[in-house]
Formats: sequence, C-alpha cells, structure tokens
Amino acid sequence: MFVCLLVTCCSFAQNAALISFNTSTLRESLIIGYSRTFHQTHEIEVGLRFHINRLAMPDDQESIYYRRMYASNFGQHFGLQLGYNWYFLPRLEHLKPFVFYELQAAYSSTRNHGYGPTYNLNDESYSIEEYTESLGPFLWLQNTIGVGFKVDIWKSFYLFEKTGFNATEIIGNDEKLIPDPYQKFPWLVNEFGYMIMAGVGYRF
Repeated sequence: MFVCLLVTCCSFAQNAALISFNTSTLRESLIIGYSRTFHQTHEIEVGLRFHINRLAMPDDQESIYYRRMYASNFGQHFGLQLGYNWYFLPRLEHLKPFVFYELQAAYSSTRNHGYGPTYNLNDESYSIEEYTESLGPFLWLQNTIGVGFKVDIWKSFYLFEKTGFNATEIIGNDEKLIPDPYQKFPWLVNEFGYMIMAGVGYRF
C-alpha cells in the first residue's frame, strides 16, 4: 500500500531549480534552491541562503536588530531556507497564484550605527559622537506568510514573486547590551517586518 502511494505521488510530482533575490527584516540575500510540486497544488522548497552585506544603514532609527544583520566572517553569509506553497487556482495554465509559508534561518552578527554622548575629562563637558559597532552573533529565525504567483515565460522557465509579513526570533545575547529587567527571556527578541522576493525557476 505504501509503495503504491509513493509511486503515485512521485508520478504527479514536478521538480524545479530556483534562484531568487529577496529583501526582508534580515536585509538582502540571494537564494539558490530546489522545489518539488505534488498534484499541482502543494510545493515544498529548500534552499541555500547567501546574505549580502551592506555598509549603508537602511534607516536612521538606530535599531539594534531590525535590518541590521551583517556577516562578520565568510561562514555567517550562509543560511537555510524552507518553504511551502499552496496553489489555490491550479487549473490556470500560465499564471499560478499561491499562498505561502517560509522559514529563513541564519547565524550572524549585526552592524549598528548611531550617535551617543561622550564625556570629556579635560573640560568636564559632554559631546555627541558618531559610533559604529558589531553585536552578536545571533541565531535569526524569520517566519513569513504571504501571497505570490508564478508566470511562465519560455519553455520550462518561469518567473515568481512572493510578498508577505513576518515575525523574526533573534536568539542570543551580547554583553554590550543592557538587559531589560521586564523581559522574561533576555536572550530572545522578536522583530516584525516584511519580505519581498523575486526570482526565476526552471522545471525539469
């Protein structure tokens, strides 16, 4: 019975190679992945995530974590991506909308920039000075839900896009951070944001 079910599932499955660019709470990255679609409605994705470092700050809010991820060594550039897509209009031929859930996992430091007061011992005065520092590394787990679509472009090639909202758990601690006495788990921080992804796939 199990063998018959496995053969049936595999006979209706479709494989694809994927490459995509996305921007999110973790900032920008490239993902190279593989997907498998079952019965035209269920698709599972797995990919290797490569983080793109950017020196420019994305905003002037002096955030500690939000869009501040910055790999401090070569290994921290790499992460994992897992995803599930459900196609709710599978009978459409060349345009296939779907809803999705996606997890991106990374282990990386942050790069923080801001301004802070400095005490001058010579004239006993305060001044405001610019600073840049690194915190972490931390474990980043970004969970995203949203909507997307695929559109065929040529033979087995297609374009896809995803847009969604996410919650990111940042796990870890840094001695430079002052603990919040009201926080139950000082080693766990939650950030909320968005993700936009666009890429190309090839069915085989």
